Amino acid sequence: MMLADFSFDPSTWSYTAQVILRLGVAAALGAIIGAEREFHGRAAGLRTQLLVALGSCLAMIVSLHFADHFGWESATTALRVDPARVAYGIMSGIGFLGAGAILRYGTGVQGLTTAASLWCTAAVGLACGFGMYTVSIATTAIVLFALVVLARIDHMIPSQKYKTLRVSLPSAQGTADRLREVLGKYGVRIVDIDVFRDNDLKQDRLTLHVSISSRVKKVDFLEWLKEVPNISRIIIQ
Repeated sequence: MMLADFSFDPSTWSYTAQVILRLGVAAALGAIIGAEREFHGRAAGLRTQLLVALGSCLAMIVSLHFADHFGWESATTALRVDPARVAYGIMSGIGFLGAGAILRYGTGVQGLTTAASLWCTAAVGLACGFGMYTVSIATTAIVLFALVVLARIDHMIPSQKYKTLRVSLPSAQGTADRLREVLGKYGVRIVDIDVFRDNDLKQDRLTLHVSISSRVKKVDFLEWLKEVPNISRIIIQ
């Protein structure tokens, strides 16, 4: 048989073979996305993404099987199965799983990208369950492009992040002003500030919510605050 005579046509396969193919492709694509998340140490990694894709695919296959078994427009049965509703249910329900990947960290959140990848993985699984292999593979490629390539570009784009800065310093006149001056010199914008004065210890405890370039690290704050005299405590979140 010549190579030109070979054609990949799963529609000619048995039903069982088609189901296994769809499940296998969904699991493989989910694993590919999960491997990238696993590499970056995210909570929803290889196994989670694989299971999301596999479960979504199986749910779509079962829905299609019910529709085929009972008839799409049969007037003799009271049971009606709409595969589209299964898709809507899965995409809505995956939001609860995605919410578990989102963590509040200081004044910001982490895990939004992982939650979005879970949602996309579920959609890839649904497409595989419907036999849309080309669309599934193309979507997976775009998801990987967003997670790998765009992640590097994202780090190159100047952006702002929010931090909470807690410091304790003597209740001396001009000390808090010196703190503001130093932060302003290094481009730190103070969004909000709370002050608690401890008269017994003669200390002011300041909680500052600040906006700063995403390229600034915590050690930079520590170096800058050395210019403010007599700071006894520094907490950066």
